[in-house]
Amino acid sequence: MKKNFTFRTLLVGGALASTALLGGTYLIEYGFKIDPCPLCLLQRYALWGVVLCFWLGVLQVHKSLWRLLYCFLIILFSTAGALIAGRQLWIQYLTPPNEMGGCIAGFEILFAYKPFFEALSEIFSASPDCARIDFTILKLPLSGWAFLSFAAIIMFCVKIVWLQIKRRI
Repeated sequence: MKKNFTFRTLLVGGALASTALLGGTYLIEYGFKIDPCPLCLLQRYALWGVVLCFWLGVLQVHKSLWRLLYCFLIILFSTAGALIAGRQLWIQYLTPPNEMGGCIAGFEILFAYKPFFEALSEIFSASPDCARIDFTILKLPLSGWAFLSFAAIIMFCVKIVWLQIKRRI
């Protein structure tokens, strides 16, 4: 039996999955009382971009160019999230403790008192806040799950683009 998916149904599936991931981040923060580090917050903002693009894509009437634009934006936000999660994994597992910088200011304070790129540079430096592993699922830290989730979203959108180019959706 052949199943025909439309562009909108594929985006609804992606929107529901990414919204569930975003809800999971808030559940871990508020339900388990684990404060996110600055890199975790940047990953969450990238996920917000993914969720927003998915839902806007679901709600808008589509032409071919708009479909590709939404997929491109989702891939862009997901790539940013995967890079941030990869950096956090690098800090957690491959940065020696003696090369760690000092603790950094909170996310809001950092961006309030420093220029944007200087604040980002300080966030991406190896800090003990981002190296700490507070929560694991199946022995994989949350940054690892975030990396896998963003990679899955990228592959999903590449498949949607491929189907769109081949005119199958």
